[in-house]
Parts: sequence; C-alpha cells; structure tokens
Amino acid sequence: MFREIVLRKVWAAVVGACLATPQIADAQTLKPDEVLSSIEVRAVSEPNPVAGADGKIHLAYELAVGNPSKLFVTLDKVEALDNGRALNFLEGDRLQAMTTNYSGEKTRISPGGTAIVFMDVALDAASRPPATVSARITATRELAGADGKPAPFPASEPVPATFSFVGAETVVGKTAIVLVPPSRGRRWVAVNGCCDSITSHRGAVMAVDGRLLVPERFAIDWVQLDASGRVFSGAPSELASFAYYGTPVRAAADGLVVNLYDQAPDQVPNAPAKNINPENIAGNMVVIDMADGRFALYAHLKPGSLKVKLGDRVRTGDVIAELGNTGNSTAPHLHFHVMDGPSPLDANGLPYVFTRFEGSGFVTDDDAVESGEPAKIDVRRFVGPHERELPLNDEVVDFE
Repeated sequence: MFREIVLRKVWAAVVGACLATPQIADAQTLKPDEVLSSIEVRAVSEPNPVAGADGKIHLAYELAVGNPSKLFVTLDKVEALDNGRALNFLEGDRLQAMTTNYSGEKTRISPGGTAIVFMDVALDAASRPPATVSARITATRELAGADGKPAPFPASEPVPATFSFVGAETVVGKTAIVLVPPSRGRRWVAVNGCCDSITSHRGAVMAVDGRLLVPERFAIDWVQLDASGRVFSGAPSELASFAYYGTPVRAAADGLVVNLYDQAPDQVPNAPAKNINPENIAGNMVVIDMADGRFALYAHLKPGSLKVKLGDRVRTGDVIAELGNTGNSTAPHLHFHVMDGPSPLDANGLPYVFTRFEGSGFVTDDDAVESGEPAKIDVRRFVGPHERELPLNDEVVDFE
C-alpha cells in the first residue's frame, strides 16, 4: 500500500512537470517549418549600411555555404529578407557571377565543398536599413554516382530534390564612418571598389585562426589619370612614367598610429610582384586607430616616405606618407580601406564615406587603362557633387 502511494505521487509529479513544460511536443523529427537542407549557410560577418555614389544604401556582405552531405547541391536562388520581405535576390547568371565556388562548378557545390555568395542589397536612399537580414535559399539536390559525378535525385528519396529554407539571420551593424579623402587632386579612379561585383578586394575571403574574414570588403585602389586620361605615359616598367607616383597621402581622420611597416622596396611596374609574404603583402603601410573600433589602412607606400611612427597622434589632413608601389602591387596606387582591427589581414572590412567629392563618370574598360591607353569614361552616371557617399567601383572623382 505504501509503495503504491509513493508511485502515485511520483507519477503525478512527472505528469505535472510535463504539463508545465511547453517545449514538450508530440512525437516528431522536425517542426513543420524546418527543412533538411543538406547545406549550411551563415553570414561571414554582419552587414554595415553605406551610402553609395549611385544614390543607394548598400548592404555588402557574404554568405558562406558549406555542403557537409554526400550529395551535390546546386544553388538556384538566394534572396535577402527583412522579416520575410524580399529585399533583393540572385538567380541564374547573376547568381553565378556573384558566387565563388571552391569545390565544384559555378553554383553546384560538390560533397564537402564550400561556396561564398556575395550579396549587395541596394536600398533606396530614403529607406531605413533593416535591423536584421536573413536569407531564403532555394537549391536542388543530386546524388553522387559511383563515378563521383552528379546523378538524378530519385523521387523515391524521403526528401524532395528541390527545397527552400530561411536561415543565416544576422544583425545589421553600424553605419559608415565619415572621412576626408586620403588624397587631393583630379581624375582619381576607384579601382577594385565596392559593391556589385567580385573584385580582387571583395573576393578576398580568407581564414585566420579558423575564422573567415573579408578585410578588403570596401577597399579601393586609387590611381590617377593624367590630362590625356592615361595612368602612365612612357615606359610601362618605369615608376617615372606614373605622374602621380609620390603623391602625398593624408590622414582621413584624427587618430593614433598603431601599426606600420617601412621595409619594402618598390616593385617594378607592370611586372609580377616579388618576394611577397604575410608580413609585407601590404608593402609599406600605416594603420591609424580612429576610435570606436575603426582602423584605417594606407598601403603600398613609397619607401622611406613615412612621416609618422608608432604611437604618433595625427590630425585630419596631415601628410603621413607618399603613394608608392610596394608589397603586392603591380603599379603605383594607394590602397585604402577601413577595418575592425589593426591587422590588414586579421580583420573585417567596414564601410566609410567621404565628406565631399566631384564625380565625372566611370571607367568602362580597365584593360585599356592598365595598358596605358586613354581611359574610356562613361559620363552618364555618377557625375556631379557627392557628399557623404562612397565612390563605387571604377568611378572617376575629383578631390579638393
């Protein structure tokens, strides 16, 4: 009798606990809104809104897509969402153009493979950036045949071949810092700039200590056209052929010098860079801490031109060095970007805008510029004064 009473009390306690625990549910393997996706998707880092010279607010960020399955998975469509509302999408040729696949072909990811999808959500200037963004992924599975090649996914499988799910939610970070231009003069070209294509900067996704990083997300290589529209006139291998070589480089904001390098010789223009390693890849450089977790990198500076040392405080507009051709560089230019740490490699890129600049079009043929031919400039876009905006890829601008 005593044992029966005890058991009844225990059973009553168990039932009461179950009734009081809302997460207990009927037997199931997945909730109705959960999908066996075969792939893992996450944002490399939070997007940060920036006003572009096209009058749009840009959210430039990356989605890392991993395939831990034994199947081939092809990305069909990638949408950026704000609380379920589609902001923009990539599919077809555009999705292929904005995807880097490290194992497979185009948007088909091999078993165990990885791809990066480069997102550029362009919003109207008057709109307010969302607090968070997520992604709706539509993809198609294929079997891996005995020969290791893709094979049709049979209808007899317990999951469908084509599927869709929402994930990779991330908060939207702080807005861009306002800076003065790091140089002065006319006809500067924003080479390898942001945001709607995979340039050598945007595409530079790297891993440091097991973390994916995109330090050059908003980086620009600044070169200057002469009065005839050429980057150089004369022997392409001579630094003297580049009239802007040695141009003063100026601090874009007040700050503290926290990192620098000044041991790299100039490279020979229009020839492969030599003796590059992680220490000297940025050439002679200066990193300035501008506070609030933002650091400015000035790279590829002229040998012996640095006018600052570690621990120096600089003021906006101070000359800190001269433009050169050191490090991983094939022609004189100023590499400039903002990042969330003092290391040019161990950081994520952050956006910035310039106080003011004058737009005069954009270059339509990079190959002609690199070969010393006069630049072909489309004067139908980006022309006129700009305030608190980021010059976009291949834009030609004048700085005061």
